[in-house]
Amino acid sequence: MLRLVRAGKLLAAAIPACALPALAANHELTINPLPAGRFEVACSNIEQDTSRLVAGSEPADYWAGRVVEGRPRYISELLVHPGSALRVDALVPDLRQLYPGNAGDVVEFTAIVCHPTPRDNPDPDYPLPGTSDVVPHMLPPGAQPKLLTAAEYASAFGLDPSALPPGAVMQLPLIVYSHGLGGSPIGKGYIAVMSQLAAQGYMVAAIFHGDPRFSRVRIEDLSDAFYALTNFDRIVEMMLMRPVSLKAMTDVLLGHAGYAPAVDTERIGGFGASMGGQAMAHLLGARITATLGKSCRETVTDPRIKAAVGYVPYAGQSFLPAFCDDQAGAEGVERPFLAITGSADTTAPEYLAEQAVNRFKGSRYMVSLAGGEHELRAEDAGDIFTWMITFFNAYLDVRADSGAWARWIKMGRVNGGRTDSLVVDVHVPTTFDGSVHQAPVREFYNTDLDHYFLAAWQGEVDIILSGGAGQGWVLTNESFKGYRQLAPALFSAIAPVCRFYGAAAGGPNSHFFTASPDSCEAVKQMGGWFYEGIGFYVLPLTATGRCPAGQFEVMRAYNDRWRQNDSNHRYSTSDSTMREMARRGWIVEGTAWCALP
Repeated sequence: MLRLVRAGKLLAAAIPACALPALAANHELTINPLPAGRFEVACSNIEQDTSRLVAGSEPADYWAGRVVEGRPRYISELLVHPGSALRVDALVPDLRQLYPGNAGDVVEFTAIVCHPTPRDNPDPDYPLPGTSDVVPHMLPPGAQPKLLTAAEYASAFGLDPSALPPGAVMQLPLIVYSHGLGGSPIGKGYIAVMSQLAAQGYMVAAIFHGDPRFSRVRIEDLSDAFYALTNFDRIVEMMLMRPVSLKAMTDVLLGHAGYAPAVDTERIGGFGASMGGQAMAHLLGARITATLGKSCRETVTDPRIKAAVGYVPYAGQSFLPAFCDDQAGAEGVERPFLAITGSADTTAPEYLAEQAVNRFKGSRYMVSLAGGEHELRAEDAGDIFTWMITFFNAYLDVRADSGAWARWIKMGRVNGGRTDSLVVDVHVPTTFDGSVHQAPVREFYNTDLDHYFLAAWQGEVDIILSGGAGQGWVLTNESFKGYRQLAPALFSAIAPVCRFYGAAAGGPNSHFFTASPDSCEAVKQMGGWFYEGIGFYVLPLTATGRCPAGQFEVMRAYNDRWRQNDSNHRYSTSDSTMREMARRGWIVEGTAWCALP
């Protein structure tokens, strides 16, 4: 029930209780894990000669770049056909203070590419030495990759081939892949993740970081204060080498005669585990803690990556956050990011990841696995893949999954594995229909009044940011998709939002918005609230009081301060935001209107 105040007296309720249902969450459904991918998978050549191993070593030492007999080893030393492997020569920025060991140098990396392939691919699997894993359908030396055709892709998904891009080879979304500290793309669990991503219809490119080549840090050292104090410049360089090498790998792949034809350059995502998750944040714009004094520096970024996922992403330790003091450097991330964390993870503490995610300015999500540690359990794979694939299919606009957005908007948990919960969910729209009508409705917060406000016109946004509406107003980095004016073609599809200002003497100095015609007329008749006109247009609720599939529910919360003559409302598509408002004592009133993703 909405309560409005004028001159300290309670006015008649403007909205009947039945007009606003109980809390209508967006991410409210528990779904089953996605089935295994439907494609055969092939990978580039990384055949190895184990007779070259130094006595007492094993292949994994070379994959990870570990120090053996006094120097770091690397996978390139074992390759039987180095000319058939994907080689990446990465130019390191000439900044000695950030790259004390490699500034201005060209550093060699090896990468592996996995991708969907025709079912009749005759190339055999390659058993990885020293493990029970295989590289599926590994490309023979000197051969060209056997890429999926548009016709085969269309047949697998039941699509019309004529609706796909012309040409024999199907252009697929690319995932830039970064393993955890001290690991490798073909280490335990990682090659399986690559293969499953490729089976789902993605090109996947992963680099062998060889971390010990830059710092002899181990995973346990990152939580050791003494080690960090005495070796921090080398730790920073090791972290910075990851975005350098990943961007260089993408450059090489997009220029590769064999693989480039299969990459859709408008649909590139990133996946990183542990420190690989940190690298993804840097590629998307997060700055790095460059000194023990928490100085903040820019890293190499890659605007081609449209969205990223971090599994147990490393965000630093309590005494030294990864993204500068109080994770302030994370504010540079303005593209969609999904973090999947473990509540019992001590190597990459969950609370630090959440702190960073809440600093991001783009669409941001965080899924917590109850009791999850810094590990990948086979029984959790269904949960992790379902979150990851659904996120990528939605935000990379994968044409074969037209229902991805509808599933993502309602997805709250996945059956099986650990208990998972979506603890942060903020969608920030970035794509619009190109007309003058569709636009973001942006949210402001006043730090002095503890009030929220919505603005759909860029001119008004600029005035508020310049101080024209008074002091204390800041953008919250939350918004939803609306319309600035009523387009003729949308007369029957969208609804006007009435905008009111509590202008009476002693009034609440607050705005109120409603898309309900009855509520609009009622507030006009009440007095004390000045009708300012149509603030913007939105998609209306259905007759059931809910939103259609594929649309976000824009929920409304009320601060319940009518007794203090200080009424204010907040509007958001985020369930986690509404939970936070309830924790602060606000009343979550239900869904006010709908919005497209």
